Amino acid sequence: MKAILLLFTLFFSGCGLIHIELRDITPQQKKTPKPEEKRMPKRKEEEKEHGTPLSVKMPVRGTPIKTKRGYFIKTSCDEFFRSPESGRVLYAGDDLKSYGWLVMIDTGQYIAVYGKAQKLFVRKGERVRSWQVLGKVGKQGDVCGIMLELRDKDGAPLSFELEK
Repeated sequence: MKAILLLFTLFFSGCGLIHIELRDITPQQKKTPKPEEKRMPKRKEEEKEHGTPLSVKMPVRGTPIKTKRGYFIKTSCDEFFRSPESGRVLYAGDDLKSYGWLVMIDTGQYIAVYGKAQKLFVRKGERVRSWQVLGKVGKQGDVCGIMLELRDKDGAPLSFELEK
């Protein structure tokens, strides 16, 4: 569009009909976005105030292995994982390929994310009771287990400890 306007201007100014100097046409200045303030999730603020991390019961029998965002709980391949608290299913599916079959439960305090499942027994929108079976553990490489992460309402990861 700017090129057409420039050609039009040059053509008519060469004919003597219009006299416009090119320095009058300036490109629009790009606005630089302001850096957003980093805010700490509410749960982490509470943890720092009280000094005790969040504690959650194990959803399946096995050996917890700490990961960057939560735990991978290594267990036998025929185990079923459960919801330690009651809540509502926010998501159940396999759209996120790196997580395998994934279920997200809103417990009111936090969002529990269970990934790497082989099969799910719950659907989106369903209410779950405490200790209800959510699905069957899956296989990651040659190891069976389930991945567990806790998130706050904004989706930021929470640090937590698993109770045995």
